[in-house]
Amino acid sequence: MNIAERGRAVLAGAFLTGVGGLGAAGVAQVVPQVRAHQQEEGVYHADHLRCDVAEFAPQVAALRDAMQRLGAVGFGGVASPSAPIVFERASFGGAEQYKVVTTDKAMTVTAGSPRALARATATLLQLARLEQGQAAWPVGRIDDQPDLPFRCFMVDMGRNPHSPKVLRQIVEACWFYKVSYLQLHLTDDQLFSWPSRAFPKLLDERSGWTWDAFVELEAYSQARGVTIIPEIDVPAHSTILRQRYPEVFGKNPTELATLPTAQRGMEQLLDELMSVFQATPFLHVGGDEAYGVPGDAQRDFINRQHRYLKTKGRRAIVWEGPALGKAEHKVDTDVLHMNWRTINFPAQQMIDAGYEVVNAAWDPMYIVDHYPKTMFTAVSVRRCYEWDLRKFAHVNHGVPTFAKPHMTKTDKRIVGFCMPWWEGREQNVLGLCVPRLAAVASAAWNRAGENSFFRFEKRQAALLPRLEQLLGQTLPVMPVLQPGDPNSERHNLAFLAKVTPSRGASQPVFGPQRLTNGLTDRFDHFLGYPTQPDALEIVVDLGLEQDVARVVVHETSVGGSHEIYELMVSADGRSYEQVGAAKKGSRGEQSFVTHAFVSRKVRYVKVATHGCHGLTFPSFSRLCEIEVFAQ
Repeated sequence: MNIAERGRAVLAGAFLTGVGGLGAAGVAQVVPQVRAHQQEEGVYHADHLRCDVAEFAPQVAALRDAMQRLGAVGFGGVASPSAPIVFERASFGGAEQYKVVTTDKAMTVTAGSPRALARATATLLQLARLEQGQAAWPVGRIDDQPDLPFRCFMVDMGRNPHSPKVLRQIVEACWFYKVSYLQLHLTDDQLFSWPSRAFPKLLDERSGWTWDAFVELEAYSQARGVTIIPEIDVPAHSTILRQRYPEVFGKNPTELATLPTAQRGMEQLLDELMSVFQATPFLHVGGDEAYGVPGDAQRDFINRQHRYLKTKGRRAIVWEGPALGKAEHKVDTDVLHMNWRTINFPAQQMIDAGYEVVNAAWDPMYIVDHYPKTMFTAVSVRRCYEWDLRKFAHVNHGVPTFAKPHMTKTDKRIVGFCMPWWEGREQNVLGLCVPRLAAVASAAWNRAGENSFFRFEKRQAALLPRLEQLLGQTLPVMPVLQPGDPNSERHNLAFLAKVTPSRGASQPVFGPQRLTNGLTDRFDHFLGYPTQPDALEIVVDLGLEQDVARVVVHETSVGGSHEIYELMVSADGRSYEQVGAAKKGSRGEQSFVTHAFVSRKVRYVKVATHGCHGLTFPSFSRLCEIEVFAQ
């Protein structure tokens, strides 16, 4: 076990008493925090599930399967009928509302729908105490439901493949954190992941999907209360459609948006999606970045898709795309709009025009692996947790909403969030997205109860091993060069030193401790944000005063990218002296800059960075390692 893994184990162990119970002041140790709960003494030992509601059978079976995977050996059997968990149906005011009443002699779970029951089973999974194959739950009462109905995670399957196994893991994570929707961005210019029967040439074999695999995924997700929203992104992002079937979809996005043959082709694709994803009330038809397509043509195209879906009892969803239209060229107000950059169609204007809006703003929602570079942009977990439903901001300092976020006058008609995972590879999705998704989903479920990031972090740390057991996979930890490794620099005074950034410390995977972990690879960096308008200050504490005469700062070096920063040192952490700086050209052909100066007593090394320029957005820092030497 390396240093990072040992630290993580200690952290999880420190909070283990919170798993499967109620903590201080009766606070349930679950994520998201439940809305109402009453703590009592004692526990109830259960060994099987009893449900006479046929409609609840898939959700009960999913819970049974999960409990067995968590180690409740034989759970769900009928050998001891005296200790069941009883599932009942009742009418509630909230669509996802459920109640759990537990005494030391009985446990009853009541819900008004399969989706609501899935929320209850997620709570049961988190609260269960498991010892030697036996399961028990704390005595008490829970009455719970979400603040916001639309809680969505999106997977981009139009750039890089995501396998059925990984999608099932994502469904499990959504279930665990009570995320209601999973949007599948099935198509884009690089990859078509939908196995169309009407247009078989569209499917790319490397997607790894078949029709039957999607049918199985739909059943799997429904049993866990996660509704899949399929997306065909048109009229832009449609290269594959137009290249492989130009006689149907035309030769350019404008033809796709206007040709009668293209409309008939779209209806065939939508019919296929609805035949597989039968539970969803929504289908997403893209609608963004249709540059060159006349605005009225874009809006008319969206309306045609929506009218067709409406005949099937469904609603269309679109990304923020064309600006607000007029008269017959205005998009139907029943179309749900995902506002992601609030440039050509600001969120408040959407609300004023009568639309329901989903907050999918870059800051904090977007998690991007800028295709095809393996170069991430994503904000910290804390920034996700503290998001404001009314705030629409961007991470690009060149966009007006970076410096001055768009704030809507009201949160009415903003129905929730969508957190998109764009352009990434499947091996990275869980590590980068799960912590952020848990944070945003918690705020969307119970904003009043989720009012302390510190307490959220403790609950999340305690529950993460349980989620990992369900997923059958440990989320990645930060790599660390072992002390004594012949590749390490023995004289590096900063090796494993504590790193404290002025903001953005809660970055999963690419956290600040990467700056002293002994690894200088350009992708082993701290993803610091934001670096503008004020510099992001990063302080390395050497632990005690030492003689220092040289600091080497490694940075991500891709082409002409360059980090702009000032380097300072201090003996007491209060008074700093600048000893170096870096700008364009400072690193030359190397991936680092050496700053040498007259030896002095130093305990603290500070880098005030203005970001990595020439690579994605300079509002992010991508420093890799800070090494400190006596000579």
